[in-house]
Amino acid sequence: MFSSDEERITYLEQLLNMKIDPVGSADTVTIAVGTAFFGITLIFIITAWINRNFRPIRAKNLPMVTILFVTGFLWFVGDIPMNGHVLFKGAFRNCKEWNIWARVLFCFWYTTGLIVRCYALDRVFNQNKPTRGIAYYAPSAVLVLFYLCYSIVTQAMPDRLTIGFNSQIEMCKTTDGYQYVTIGILWINWIIFSIMMIRLRNIQSTFNEFYESLFILGFGVAAMIKTTVVHFTHAKYTFIMGYRVAETIGDAFICNGVILVIIAYPVIRSVYRAKEYERKWLLRLRTDGLQDMYETNMKLRAEMPLQYSRMNGSATTNQFEKNVMGGEADEGNYFDMHAYSSKDRKDEAGKALKLNSGVYMADDDMHTSPQVGRNDMAADESGNRRRPHFDRRSLNSLDMMEAPEKVRHIL
Repeated sequence: MFSSDEERITYLEQLLNMKIDPVGSADTVTIAVGTAFFGITLIFIITAWINRNFRPIRAKNLPMVTILFVTGFLWFVGDIPMNGHVLFKGAFRNCKEWNIWARVLFCFWYTTGLIVRCYALDRVFNQNKPTRGIAYYAPSAVLVLFYLCYSIVTQAMPDRLTIGFNSQIEMCKTTDGYQYVTIGILWINWIIFSIMMIRLRNIQSTFNEFYESLFILGFGVAAMIKTTVVHFTHAKYTFIMGYRVAETIGDAFICNGVILVIIAYPVIRSVYRAKEYERKWLLRLRTDGLQDMYETNMKLRAEMPLQYSRMNGSATTNQFEKNVMGGEADEGNYFDMHAYSSKDRKDEAGKALKLNSGVYMADDDMHTSPQVGRNDMAADESGNRRRPHFDRRSLNSLDMMEAPEKVRHIL
């Protein structure tokens, strides 16, 4: 239609009565910077998979984080043509394919991944239910299929009702109705995420991701405000360099920022003083009473033979913790539990103190106040240290002992 790009720009400026910023080196730099963001995140993802047996990383639901990375990158790929960083020639004129099947669908699935990840934590630690079964997978499947059906329906609809290439102005033209519905669905996703985030505040400290989720929500709301304002106040923003660069870089930064908020610290600690960090992390896991939850749902032994029952509060610091933090225990036995069963304390009428995740009780004296048991092992006459028998039965916090009907074994 035009003999040169300059002729095209002149025609568009006269037609639209606005200054047009042609595609140039700034767009190439934008694509390179966005790709660099994903490259940095990819390094973290690869490092996480290499160190996937590092328990703090395992607890971050690495497969779901990887899904977030893939969907975020495909969302970025869809942004490149839809934000006007390339000329609309050849395959780039297929506006529906780039917008519906790359940009919108994977943006939907990215936010769905965040919701699913929060739902998994909420289901295990708040609802006391495992991460398996129809009840666990059904909500995720419904969301994924809903967005897939939405994409299929919008693809089947006429261009005049959704999005299509306008040859006169050489850009993808989106209808207001399609924009309202699409952006509205994204806002609903972030509202659902905020509700799940609020529920995460009730999780015991080891797995509490409330503050991480708060940062993620901040990223999400910032992205939504940016997108909403730009799309509804500057419909032809793809012709303006500043707006299209801000849209693409903003989306890339937010996609990667969310992932790094989740995994950056444990990944860094997996290569820097990893053993020390893992010891402290496991100690918190034990005192929070979440070991069996971790072992069952993360499919990795935490090397502490405990069973989990829901607790109402954190445990009291005991001598074991002091030994660990003070370096008195040898490395091989850092997380072996040392406690006395009723058999060992038979001479005290069965009032042996038993340990479960830092909570203590007496067998025959339910009203006895919690107290710290002796964790250091007694020496026999030969000077050798012996390990008392450990009772594996799950014990509950004292308030639950007074109301057995409240006890809920979830695994």
